Amino acid sequence: MTAAQPDLAPNTAVQSRVSQRDRVKVSQDISAGLAHELRNPVFAIASAAQLLRYRITDDPVIEKNIGRIMREVERLNALVTALLEYGRPAPVQLAPGDPDGIWVDVIASHRGDLEAKAVLAQHTPATPRAVCNIDPGQFAQALSSVLSNAIEAAPEGSDVAIVSSTQADGAWRCTVHNDGPPVSAYILPRVFEPLVSSKPGHPGTGLAIAHRIMCDHSGTIALDSADGGGTTLTFKVPAVHG
Repeated sequence: MTAAQPDLAPNTAVQSRVSQRDRVKVSQDISAGLAHELRNPVFAIASAAQLLRYRITDDPVIEKNIGRIMREVERLNALVTALLEYGRPAPVQLAPGDPDGIWVDVIASHRGDLEAKAVLAQHTPATPRAVCNIDPGQFAQALSSVLSNAIEAAPEGSDVAIVSSTQADGAWRCTVHNDGPPVSAYILPRVFEPLVSSKPGHPGTGLAIAHRIMCDHSGTIALDSADGGGTTLTFKVPAVHG
């Protein structure tokens, strides 16, 4: 099963990208609204729990339950932060650059995660190298989110294959493949939506942020996952022209 879209004629492709951006904007507004609604109650709960902790110091049952409250508050704070990161990102600052150069830094930053699972990230850059309009910081964030998901899904001791190519029109295309279990048929059609995750307690914004960033770069992102075939995520970003 695949979340990829079929090839489209040029005018249809432009309309599709506009429609995608509109949907992303709606999701961003909802996410930011939820984050703002949650922020004050979460702060109030944390403050009340801390006050109880200082006022009642000799009851182990109360202390145990305050600890549980504070752990849930930390989880909710992480959710609020993730929703704001998706819903109210910094403006994109585009400049010509090499997407595969960003991959080199991203892979290096995940060295600890890779070594912890004995997973090897095999990166094959495009030849010739592509030149695209990119925001280095945000583009790195998108690649980092995808690599984190690939490492988590990859079996211990396996490889994550990152293969880039430069298309005939100069566009950059990159696939990220892991041999882990397939994404469930229930989640797959919604995998790029915020708050969608198969991992309990996970905010589920990583791939949503990657999708938003690719839209901001006039690019696309698609995911293909099937039994026995692993999972492949594909980026496409247009070349710099003129």
